[in-house]
Amino acid sequence: MVSLVSEFLGGGADTIVAIIEWTLAHLVIQPEVQGKLRREVDAVDTVSVDKSLRKMPYLHAVVLESLRMHPSVPFVPRRVRAEDATLLGETTVPTGDFNVRFFVGDIGRDRKTWTDPDEFQPERFLAGGEAEGVGPSAGPKEMKMMPFGAGHGFCPGMGLAMVNIKCFLATLVREFEWAPPAEGGGGVDMNDPNVFFKVMKKPLSTRVTRRTRSV
Repeated sequence: MVSLVSEFLGGGADTIVAIIEWTLAHLVIQPEVQGKLRREVDAVDTVSVDKSLRKMPYLHAVVLESLRMHPSVPFVPRRVRAEDATLLGETTVPTGDFNVRFFVGDIGRDRKTWTDPDEFQPERFLAGGEAEGVGPSAGPKEMKMMPFGAGHGFCPGMGLAMVNIKCFLATLVREFEWAPPAEGGGGVDMNDPNVFFKVMKKPLSTRVTRRTRSV
C-alpha cells in the first residue's frame, strides 16, 4: 500500500514539478525564449489561463521541447518474450522472458531523428518545424519521443499533466521575470543525478522579479 501511494503521489506531483523546474532553467538561460513566451501569454485572456491554452502554440512547443530533453521518468520497463535473435549484429539474445528498459531520454535525443538534439529549440515543434505534429504521446509510425511511455504502460495522467504544466508555467512567466542568479551565484547547473525521477542535480537558483504590470 505504501509503495502504491508513493507512486501515485510521486507520479502526479514530483514529475510535474521537475519538468516545470527544467523548463524555467532553460528560460533563464535563453531569455529570448522567455520573452517570446511571455508575449504570447500576455496576449491571451489572463483571467482563465486554462481556457486559453489552445491559443498558445509556443507555450505548447516550449513544454514539448522540455519533455523531449528531460522526460521525468528516464526509462520505461517492459517484460518481453524473445526468440533467438541477434541485435545490432553482435549481441545474441536467447529464447526466453526478459526485462527490457527503453531509455526515453535517448529516444528524445537521437541524432538520426533530431537536428541539434542537445539544443533547446521550441520552434522545432511549430508549424514548418521538423517536429510539427509530434506530441507528448508516441506516434503510431515512429516514436520520436515518448515522455509518457507507450503501449499498455502509457501514462493515463498525460492530459492532466500537460494542462497542469502549461497552466503553472504560463502563470509563472506572466507574473514574474526569471533571470540568472546574482554574480557569484554559480549559474544554472543543468546536470541531473542518476535517479528514478529526472530532477535537477542542483535545485534551480534564479533571480525572480515580480512584474510591475501584468497584462
